[in-house]
Order: sequence, then structure tokens, then C-alpha cells
Amino acid sequence: MSSAAIYITAAISGLITVILVAAFFYVRKHSNKWTIISFAATVLFGFATVAQVALAAAPAEPDAERTAPAPPPSVVPTTSSPTPGDLRYQLSASPGNSHTVSVTATASGEPEPGLTYWFIVEVNYGDGNIDYYPRRKMTGRSTSFDLTIPTNAETRYVRNGRVYALDGDQHSQAEDLLKRQGATGVDDFFDEATGQEVSNAVKLPY
Repeated sequence: MSSAAIYITAAISGLITVILVAAFFYVRKHSNKWTIISFAATVLFGFATVAQVALAAAPAEPDAERTAPAPPPSVVPTTSSPTPGDLRYQLSASPGNSHTVSVTATASGEPEPGLTYWFIVEVNYGDGNIDYYPRRKMTGRSTSFDLTIPTNAETRYVRNGRVYALDGDQHSQAEDLLKRQGATGVDDFFDEATGQEVSNAVKLPY
């Protein structure tokens, strides 16, 4: 029942109570029987009035049919943009001649400030020893290039290519090692992996 209906019912009950009270005083002078009946009716309607007023004072419950669920918040799709440090390369290689391969480096993301990126050839001698030859400084963009090894290089050793991110000191070492490389290169490689890997390893099919 709505609040308005409760108030109307209470008002009617109160009016009836007043009428019965008046009737009570009227019949009191004429009959004891009617006095008792009127008194009982007055008490009953009085309780009814109190109950209706109490219901009217109670907060009304919300109408379930009129209450609609709040719509879910709209989600605006966002596109992620490259941030510093996200630069990665996907490498692939195809054979040229016996000492040359073609490498494709597909870049994604942006270079991190303070780092330089080098393509390094990893020569695995099969006895647990791997030498790391810095061969090309990368620009942060996708590129393709040919990679040649000296004519007297032993091609039976497995060679993989990978891109590493180097800090300032490591970059200076890589430039120095690159200058030393050649047919009679001496101390022209890193003894161990240097920097942070930022690409897959691709086998170079010499």
C-alpha cells in the first residue's frame, strides 16, 4: 500500500472513531447494552487508527517495477602507444652465398633513452664456448641488410643473430670491437652476452 492510501485510510478510521465516540455518549443515556457495544467498537477502531498512523510513518519501499538498474559505465577503447623501453625486434634470415646471409629486422615500440641497439653474431663452437661479435648498430626502425663473414671463416660452427640493448660503456666497447674485426681480427668480440636481449635469436644460414 502506498503512503497516500495509508494516510487516507487512517483519516477515515479516525473519522469513524470520532463518530463512534459521539454515539457512545449518546447511547449511554438510553441503554447499558448499547454503551458496552459502542465502547468496544470505539476501542477497536482506536487501535486501527493507531496502526494505520504507524504504517503511514514507516518509510515507503521503492517500487521494484519502476527502479531500473544503473547502466554499466561506458568503456572507451584505448590504443596503446609505444613507450620508451618497448623496442623489440623480430628477426628472420635467408641464405645468400656460402659466406653471406640476408637479415630482416622488424621493429616495434620505441628506443629507451640512454641505450643503443646492436645486432650481434653469436658463434657457438659446440664446446660450451660462445663468442659475441657486434656487427651492426640498429636505428630503432625496421630494416634489412646483408651480413658477410670473412672468406677464411669456418662455416661449420653455428651462428645465431640477436639484437641487444647496450648502455653507454657497452656501446663504446661494441664500436671498438667492430673496428677490430676483419680477416685477422684480434680481441674483436665480447666473451659473454652483454646488454639486454631485445629480439629473438635467428640462425644465420651460412
